[in-house]
Amino acid sequence: MSAIILAAGFSSRMGQLKALLPLGTDTMLGHCIKFFQNHGIREVVVVTGHQARETEKIARFFDACPVYNPDFSSGMFTSIQAGVRQLDTGNSGFFLLPVDISLVRSGTVRLLTDSFTESPSLVTYPLFAGKRGHPPLISMELVSAIIDSPPLEGGLRSLLATIEKQNPSQFRDVAVADANILFDMDAPEDYAAGCKRLEHSRYPTMAECEVILFQLYPMPEKGLAHGRMVAAIAVALCEAIRQNRPASLDLDLCRVCGWLHDIAKGHPSHELEGGRWLRELGFGRAAEIIAAHQDLVWEPGTAITEKEIVHLADKFARGNRIISLTERFKEKMALYRDNPEAIRAIQGRYKQARRICAAVEAETGKQIEDILSYSLAQCSP
Repeated sequence: MSAIILAAGFSSRMGQLKALLPLGTDTMLGHCIKFFQNHGIREVVVVTGHQARETEKIARFFDACPVYNPDFSSGMFTSIQAGVRQLDTGNSGFFLLPVDISLVRSGTVRLLTDSFTESPSLVTYPLFAGKRGHPPLISMELVSAIIDSPPLEGGLRSLLATIEKQNPSQFRDVAVADANILFDMDAPEDYAAGCKRLEHSRYPTMAECEVILFQLYPMPEKGLAHGRMVAAIAVALCEAIRQNRPASLDLDLCRVCGWLHDIAKGHPSHELEGGRWLRELGFGRAAEIIAAHQDLVWEPGTAITEKEIVHLADKFARGNRIISLTERFKEKMALYRDNPEAIRAIQGRYKQARRICAAVEAETGKQIEDILSYSLAQCSP
């Protein structure tokens, strides 16, 4: 695969060149280049125009190929044509990404690539909330059509729409757990919002969770109900602790990990498998927590984090109702009474859960039953 990054525009609404704006530890352009390179895409073409010298300097620093479009003021389609002319025609396809849509998740590229590899299409679009977004994966079969096309009102979108009418089966939509395929940083307020999104990019939003649970890895209603209960308990525990240290814990992280914790239920070592799935989708922080919800290494005196909260929340839930730790582990002991190795593991988990529970009670000054009564109130109709 190749990738084309469009960075030729005037950035008139932003007031300064978007490609040069800081984003995380890089510039917006540097972030985009590294994003593709981290997926093994060696040929990354950066189309420049306005303030080309500064943009080309960043492209070369990251070993990307800058291409100047002298007609950049005529519109984005001319920049696409300039980028396409530079592509290695021996490759299978190319991703196309405007530089201001910089927050696309790594799982999106993986899902598009997997789909294209399994069944090559002329264009493979990422789809979120019923809308197509960036970056589309375009087959090299369309290079000539793009290069030879006269200026069109609507640019590439119009050209591809015409081709799709003629070959609808050759255009594919792939559901992705990535709201950022629809998010562009076009104005200062968008940029500010994008920087905040980047801070929380290692776990999904609730809307992205819905795609994971209903489309990518569908879960039966019983599992969804259990996830909702664990999420409610995790939120209650998190809120209780945050009363003493409000800035230390992320409530949304606890909520989504509670909901997703059993995503791979039914698989051997489902907690590790679920963590692997989320890591592949680009949700590394959530993956760490999901992978530890069954067994957890924690020592008394260590701060309680989101990982311990979700781990403990799961121990207080059976199906969609709250139970005590004693009841939960008594059931487990009875279920595996003829398996000494399993009994030892269960006893170790029970001891760990009691220690974490005691730490929560000591920090909050509340009995765990009082904290959990809040969860029951939240989950009642």
